[in-house]
Amino acid sequence: MNKTMEYRKQFGRALRELRKIYTGKTLRMFAYEYDIPCATLSRIENGQREAQLTTLKRIAEGFGWDFGDFIAKVEDKMPDKFVLKDE
Repeated sequence: MNKTMEYRKQFGRALRELRKIYTGKTLRMFAYEYDIPCATLSRIENGQREAQLTTLKRIAEGFGWDFGDFIAKVEDKMPDKFVLKDE
């Protein structure tokens, strides 16, 4: 598996966990309330799709966080510090 795919999977798992912990909402309810196609959110959480910037902004707003805090919280939930660039 390449690094991009692995990052998407880890990001998606962390996002799903945060959604459940902080909002208590189902994927379908969260997607509906923040105008995100349910299939899109599902694919992001399953690591099958990269999120567009506007989608990530909507997700951050759904948590009530600014964008920077949202990204930091997702990365803090990920299992390890992940680097996409080969050294």
